[in-house]
Amino acid sequence: MKFIILISLAIALQTSIVIHIYCLIGYISSKKMAYFRYFMITVVTNMLLSIILAAIVMNDQRVLKGINLDAVYILESGLVFVYMLAIKIRVTAVIIRRLRDPKNYHFSHFGKKIYNTTIVNFQEVATYFITFPFTLMAGAYFVVRMMRL
Repeated sequence: MKFIILISLAIALQTSIVIHIYCLIGYISSKKMAYFRYFMITVVTNMLLSIILAAIVMNDQRVLKGINLDAVYILESGLVFVYMLAIKIRVTAVIIRRLRDPKNYHFSHFGKKIYNTTIVNFQEVATYFITFPFTLMAGAYFVVRMMRL
């Protein structure tokens, strides 16, 4: 039972750290106080989860020896796959929203839509293609390992 709690707390901590980094980047880029509040909430969450994990390991050191790393690798690869897929979906949704905005296109003499180059930013394209190999590797490992079970 301690193994499941330890693994679930570790995954919750990793998820909280990813949200923490996202809020930090959002606050630095936009200076919105909502990002700062979420950043501070994740600071407290990260500290509490870390203290709980440390307390469990300090009470029983054998709990670390009993963890099945193959199961952890499968969960981690699935988690990374879902994170990367969420990034791709978010970038795609932002681009589609810009495509539908009338101020981002005009009509030619023949009635065809001509899109402006401001629809897609360099950072979005770079993010999309930089996360592509990680998505493929984590997704392939996750799917193959799940099929073997």
